[in-house]
Amino acid sequence: MTRYLPPLLLTLAATILAHAVEPWNWMPRLLTAKYIIYGGDLGDAHAPGKGDMRIAFYVRGSAAKEMFDAIGPDRKSECGIEKGGRVREKERVACRYRPSDGYQCDFGFDLGSGKSIGGSVC
Repeated sequence: MTRYLPPLLLTLAATILAHAVEPWNWMPRLLTAKYIIYGGDLGDAHAPGKGDMRIAFYVRGSAAKEMFDAIGPDRKSECGIEKGGRVREKERVACRYRPSDGYQCDFGFDLGSGKSIGGSVC
């Protein structure tokens, strides 16, 4: 005895298979980023010294978009942002989308303690 699958079910199955997500691969990818090593605090930075060294990373492009998408939801910006801009923050990672500039995420580390710190003042 053969089973009969209705055309709608076949179409649905074919659609699901056609839109299947590619499997995830452990594959390092290039990213667009800048960094700064400094002493003090970002709002009052000075040259780094022994026991007073921090690093801030500024990630842009596709990596920043992936981070932005993962953080959610949007938050109200306390720093003001252009029309159409969006802000997302989680712990010490801040991500922004600006129509004129694209995606950017900021984060940092205290290099003496290894603890996570913010990467932007605002």
